[in-house]
Amino acid sequence: MKKRTLLLAFVFVFLVHCSDNKNTFSDNSKKQDSLAIFLDNAFDENLNFNERYSNNGKALKIVETLPNDSNNRKNYLRVSIRYFNLNKFDDFKNTTEKAKNLSIEVNDTINLARAYAFLGDYYKKITKSDSAFLYYNQAEKEYIKLKDNLKIGEMYLNKAEIQFNNRDFRGAENTAYIAMKFLRLGKDSYLEYQALSLIGMCLTELTEYDNAIDFHKKALLIVDRNEIPTFMQRRASTLNNIGLIYKNKNEFALALQNFRAAYNEPNLNKDDPALYAMVLDNLAHAKLKENDFTDLPGSFYTALKIRDSLKITTGIIVNKIHISEYYDAKKQKDSALKYANEAHSLALSSNSIGHQLLTLKQLGNVETEKSNFYSKEYVSLSDTLIQTERKVSEKFARIEFETDEFKRQKEQLTIQNRNIILFALLAFFIVVLLYIIRDQRSRNARFKLREAQQRANEEIYALMLSQQKKLDEVVQKEKQRIGQELHDGVLGRLFGARLNLDSLNKKDDEQAVAGRNHYISELKNIEQDIREISHELNREKYALINNFVAILTNLFEEQKTLSEDTDLKYNIDSAIKWDKVGNNIKINVYRIIQESLQNINKYASAKNVSINLIKDADNLHINIIDDGVGFDVDKKSKGIGLQNIESRVTSCHGTFELKSKKGKGTSIAIDIPLEQQPTT
Repeated sequence: MKKRTLLLAFVFVFLVHCSDNKNTFSDNSKKQDSLAIFLDNAFDENLNFNERYSNNGKALKIVETLPNDSNNRKNYLRVSIRYFNLNKFDDFKNTTEKAKNLSIEVNDTINLARAYAFLGDYYKKITKSDSAFLYYNQAEKEYIKLKDNLKIGEMYLNKAEIQFNNRDFRGAENTAYIAMKFLRLGKDSYLEYQALSLIGMCLTELTEYDNAIDFHKKALLIVDRNEIPTFMQRRASTLNNIGLIYKNKNEFALALQNFRAAYNEPNLNKDDPALYAMVLDNLAHAKLKENDFTDLPGSFYTALKIRDSLKITTGIIVNKIHISEYYDAKKQKDSALKYANEAHSLALSSNSIGHQLLTLKQLGNVETEKSNFYSKEYVSLSDTLIQTERKVSEKFARIEFETDEFKRQKEQLTIQNRNIILFALLAFFIVVLLYIIRDQRSRNARFKLREAQQRANEEIYALMLSQQKKLDEVVQKEKQRIGQELHDGVLGRLFGARLNLDSLNKKDDEQAVAGRNHYISELKNIEQDIREISHELNREKYALINNFVAILTNLFEEQKTLSEDTDLKYNIDSAIKWDKVGNNIKINVYRIIQESLQNINKYASAKNVSINLIKDADNLHINIIDDGVGFDVDKKSKGIGLQNIESRVTSCHGTFELKSKKGKGTSIAIDIPLEQQPTT
């Protein structure tokens, strides 16, 4: 009944646990369904901004309740992307930071690389170039681990764009070349186009115009293969870039040709108004340089209006400089000066040194009376720009170096940790190996000791057998002698006495009486002889029973012979029934005494030695005492002899006590139970 109750309880707990798991699974499944709906709504451009933003917030709340698995880290990044599309950049950054931290916790390289790239996009958007460059650099290192060539190339391209925007043109060019190498492996036409265009723009700024045109034409070939959607208006962009190069080379006819081709691209104004305004402004400026005032200044004002609506600060500055140039060409100094000053003020407020230089140059052209002042300002600002560009270049180089250095240090730390672990494992292995070797040596020593003890036991047993054989031979000879005496002596005398008594019994005279008395006396003598023979037989039986005593006695007598300077006294309790003592005990007792005597002979220099074997009710007591030199028991380690004695005592389940002092001799007390317990 009790077992049945326990079984029912177990089944109940199991069902409850399964029910909980099922409920948890069901709950997570519902959350995933809701999450998908909220994310879709946040991406739906048919909904208004507030609805999309609210749905994305709801999606984030669900994501925060789910476990930190790979899918949920992706969900964090999906929420981040929607915040970016909604221009909620702080929310975008915070959500990406969460994804980054969760990815670091579990060493999720894929999502960590994406998080770093997103943070790079954030800082690029808010124009914190150094932070953006740093995060793109970190993303690049993670993508290198993943061997994702396309993403590696994309991160290099992002870094090159940051360098270009910060006027590190040579650095941007070199970085873009590296991006090209990986992008071609990744086979992404649009990113390859971007890299080629960026290299062309870098070379333009470095006044390497012919090389710049070559790269823009390579970019144009990708566009001509129709590998990039037409609505992106990459053909117009590239033609505009080529036109700018020809304008910088003062080849205005070719510049106009390319600007007009760009301007005539279908749907340019609709697909990319900012690019349309740029092309229109450049086309008008090229006309101005060719002294063609057709549609001027109307084209300038149209471009300016578009740029103003789009709040493109750099475009507005350039546009106003061009308008200033137009009015200067028309000798309308007030209007020329007005637009030049407006451009300069805007350049100052935007903290753009490059555009400040352009406005100072135009101010110098318009206000010729202040040309020296503007020239000095231009030179001073130009020096500042050069220094700034150098610092920017060094800063980006330092970021890459520090990132690589951090990575190197991290790798070194990993290697050091690995070496420490390997060293610890090696040390542990050595310790274990030494322990095994030591244990094996100890086992071998114990095995050799047991082997030596076994050989000694065999020797003692052989000695006992030899003694037994000798004793048996003596007993046999004695039996033969006694038999002969009984047969030849006693029986003959009995037979003669019987015959004489028979003959005397027939007579009653005094002589017969005297004869009978004589033979009666003879019978008494025969009786005495028989009694003596009987006593001799009893002594032989005692000697047979006490064979071990004889062996010990021989050992003691040999000791006396070996050491004549030592007075050996021994006592073997006659109450000990050696025939009832096991052979194992007798062998070990013999060996213990023999070992003790050997130690005394070698080390003790004793004058007197006493050995006592005494029995009480249950135990055999062995006391071995000498008055030799002695030793300090606490300081001196036990030699092999004493270890053997102690080992033998232990094998007999006995106790061993050693007492000794320098100059005071040595005593050994051993107690061995006569009734041995069987060994398990």
